[in-house]
Amino acid sequence: MNHRNDPIAGAKVLVTGASSGIGRALSLRLAAAGARLAVAARRLQLLAELAGEIEEAGFPGPAVLETDLSVPGRAAELGGRAIEALGGIDILVNNAGANVTGPLTALGDGQQARAVFETNVWAPLALACAAVPEMRAAGGGLIVNVTSTIQAVPLPLLGYYAASKAALAQATRSLRLELADTPVKVLEVIPGGTDTALRDVGELPWRADPPRMIPPVSADAVANAIVRAIRRGTRRVVYPSYSLLPIELPVVGRAVAKVATTRVDTAGALERQ
Repeated sequence: MNHRNDPIAGAKVLVTGASSGIGRALSLRLAAAGARLAVAARRLQLLAELAGEIEEAGFPGPAVLETDLSVPGRAAELGGRAIEALGGIDILVNNAGANVTGPLTALGDGQQARAVFETNVWAPLALACAAVPEMRAAGGGLIVNVTSTIQAVPLPLLGYYAASKAALAQATRSLRLELADTPVKVLEVIPGGTDTALRDVGELPWRADPPRMIPPVSADAVANAIVRAIRRGTRRVVYPSYSLLPIELPVVGRAVAKVATTRVDTAGALERQ
C-alpha cells in the first residue's frame, strides 16, 4: 500500500458486512475516495444495490462477494476470493457483526451463540490470516477491526455480543503488537451507539419504557470517522468521542450496566428459558 498522499486512493479494499449500516456507508465513502472495492455480506440483493449505487455515482463497480461469515471456514474462503478478485488486499475492514439476545444459561454454547463468535471473532482473525501475508509481500497494509463500546459495558442478555467484541478488541491489540515490526498496521474502530440494524438495546425486555439514552449517531458519521482515521494513520478511533469514557474507565461501563440491569426484566427472561 504505497499511496503517499492518500492511503485510500487506488487501494484494494475488502469490506465485510457491507450490505447495510456502517459497512454500506463506509463502502460508499471509500469508493468515492478512489478505492477498488470488494464488498461482502449475506444479502446478495443489498450488495447488488450497493454496487449499482457506486457505479451510478461514476466510480468503478466493486466485486460483489456473497458469504455467510457465521459458517466456519467461510472467512478463509472469502479471503481467497477477495485476493483473486482484487489482485491482493491493501485494506481489510472487518465490519460484519452478529448478535443474539437472551440469557447465557438458556443459549449456552448452542448454534446461535457460536454463530455470534464465528462472525465477530473467528472470521476477522481468519481474514487477517489470509490478508497479512499478501500485505507484507506488497510492502504494507492495514487491518481495520470494528469492535464496540459494549466491550466495556456488560449489559444483561447481551453477554454474547459484549464478550465477542471484547475478545476481538483484545485480539486486535495483540495483533498490533505482533505486527509492530512489519509494514502492516492495525486500526481498531470503536463505535458508540449507532443507528444500525444491529442496535441491540432495542431488543432488551425493558420493565417499562426504555430509559432515555443519548441519541445514536448515524452510520454515515461513523464511516466518515473511519475514513479520517485511515488517512491520519491512527491506531484507534472512538466515535462519538464521549464513548471513550467506558473504554478508558471500565468502572463507568460496569456502573452503566448495573443501572440498566434494574430496568431490564431479567427475571422474566430467565423464566422464559
